[in-house]
Amino acid sequence: MNKKVFAIVLIVCLAFGVAFAAKTSGVRLGVQTGYSGYSLQFTDKDSSDSYVRLSNGGFYFAGTAEFALSQELSVKAEAGINLMEKTHAVFVVGGRTLIDRYTNENAPMHFAFYVGPQYCIEISKTFCLDLGVGFDVLMGKISKDDEDENTFNAAMGVGVEAAAAFHVADNVKLSLGGKFAWHFINTNKDLDDIIHDLGDAMYTTNLAFQAYAGCTYAF
Repeated sequence: MNKKVFAIVLIVCLAFGVAFAAKTSGVRLGVQTGYSGYSLQFTDKDSSDSYVRLSNGGFYFAGTAEFALSQELSVKAEAGINLMEKTHAVFVVGGRTLIDRYTNENAPMHFAFYVGPQYCIEISKTFCLDLGVGFDVLMGKISKDDEDENTFNAAMGVGVEAAAAFHVADNVKLSLGGKFAWHFINTNKDLDDIIHDLGDAMYTTNLAFQAYAGCTYAF
């Protein structure tokens, strides 16, 4: 666990360190919107046909800032909200589905954060492929229970992002992209205890994802 935490801290420090050390400067502010969610799965180590999976997702909206370090390299920061829908629970044993249902109510809204370096692979003067890797966070209450403070969780890990960027004007960039994140740190004690207790029998896959359209303006 200490090595994983160190890896995350290193990514963040690298992103900010390069940003402050750069001689060139430039800022792009923008917004992006789309669909975002997560999937948490516990899979039997002896049989991949036996697992429990919880998943949720919904409308996503975020504000973004890109700090240019050079013509190709920048640091991207993102902060947004994720409106969750009804949680989907699936319980499969030996390939046979025993439970496949949705909760009665939508889960509470989550908050999404991301920061990391981004590199532009120029395809043409007006089109490039933006690739990035960084520190990704999705936090919020797992269930709609105002009386139980233990339902809050901050899932943290490494995110990988790719976007097709269209420079429609000198200052305006339109993007279509997606991001996948592997979250291997959870602050919710109950969830962390479950992962720890099942460690010898199951492995845990905690993923988050986004599909979005965005627009930025360079100042």
